[in-house]
Amino acid sequence: MKKLLLLMPMFIFAAVVNLKVNKTNLNTNEELIITITAKGKNIEFPNISNIAGFNVIGTSTTNNITIINGEMQESVSKTFIIIPTKSFTLPPFKIIVDGKTYKTKPVKITVTEPKQTKGDFEIDLNVSKKELFIGENAILTLKFIQKKPADSIRIQKPEIPNFIVKNIAQKNIQNGIIYKFLIIPQKTGEYKIGPITAQIGKIVKTNPFNDPFFNISSIRYTPIYSNSVMLKVKSIPQNSVFGDFHINIKAKKEVKANEPNKAVLTLKGCGDFYNLPDFNLNIPNATVYKEKPKIKTFIKNENLCGELKEEFTIIADSNYTISPLSLKEFNGSVTKTISTNPIKVYVKNPHPQKISPVNKTDNKPNTKPLSSDKNVLYIILALTGGIAVGVFSTLLVLRKKRKEPTLITKIKKASQKELFNLLIPYGEHPEIKKTLTKLEENIYKNANHKIDKKKIIKIIKSISD
Repeated sequence: MKKLLLLMPMFIFAAVVNLKVNKTNLNTNEELIITITAKGKNIEFPNISNIAGFNVIGTSTTNNITIINGEMQESVSKTFIIIPTKSFTLPPFKIIVDGKTYKTKPVKITVTEPKQTKGDFEIDLNVSKKELFIGENAILTLKFIQKKPADSIRIQKPEIPNFIVKNIAQKNIQNGIIYKFLIIPQKTGEYKIGPITAQIGKIVKTNPFNDPFFNISSIRYTPIYSNSVMLKVKSIPQNSVFGDFHINIKAKKEVKANEPNKAVLTLKGCGDFYNLPDFNLNIPNATVYKEKPKIKTFIKNENLCGELKEEFTIIADSNYTISPLSLKEFNGSVTKTISTNPIKVYVKNPHPQKISPVNKTDNKPNTKPLSSDKNVLYIILALTGGIAVGVFSTLLVLRKKRKEPTLITKIKKASQKELFNLLIPYGEHPEIKKTLTKLEENIYKNANHKIDKKKIIKIIKSISD
């Protein structure tokens, strides 16, 4: 009895900090569960989000309080879940208990690639191509075979570093199901896909009190594994896109001054629709608005095909040319550049160009003497011309004075499209530029920006003054 009493304190306080793992030998993609338990009055755990290079995918905390001989002691357990992909040694963790620092012991973890599971449940992995170029797609097929019922099935979705992975099809077959994934490589190298894991669940009933009333049901999962496949990804010419495309652009070839002209770019074909370049129209002395491109894709003969459409709105007050838009494509053997045709747009009723004043110093005086009759004629012509110039100048001034209230009246009565056209000549002003952007979004993108006409009129008056 005395020996037992002497051993009890050692049993209670010997393990201040303890670390346990669910297993030390794992298969690839299998969970490693790490539990650290500390006992004391004041316990501090480190902030752990990554263990030996593997991200923590789940955590939990359990607290227990015990009272021994009137003294309270707390026990805290923290659990961390990681999925290691290779063998490693679990490092020691520092835990502070009642002001003292304790370290857990390092643990060696062995990770091995499992063999493909054969039996009542099987997974088979297949890829349509073993060698790909960057941007070239392949079809990854996952076939799940089920020869007997299961209470729960969880199949892992393929995740491949440096690949775009899209689930494109799912088909039920006799005794199973087939999943198809579109995969597009983004970086050169050799890649191993798989093994893919599925968890097969079975309901298990437990009865801790040996009483039918206390039957507790839970699902116990058993992992199964697929085969692995290897892929090699090769590079493509710089600044090119993998595929075979056709490109064109359409727009009106004749518009009125400051009338919006919608240009529609269309790109069709098969290839890498996820890494197309950004197309832009650079037209001097014109305002260009572009909408977000719309892309529709589909699978044809196990290739990604589709169509891109992008709309541009062009506003100008003089003739302009829509220059060719080009794309450098690589089809696996040949590189070529495809381009749209240039479009020359004629603008009707363009704004008149400003006429440079004549340099008077260039007018050389006539050195020949004039006769008296010619003198009289020239005097009459000069007087008549002077009067005409004076009348013309007066008319211009009066017209200019009438122009401003006419513009303001138009602004007051204008619809949003009419207002857009009226404000284009004043687009250099920062506030007018912002208003034009709002109007363009209201007209062409179904936005609902408020337009302050009073503020616009005030700005127009200040510009005119």
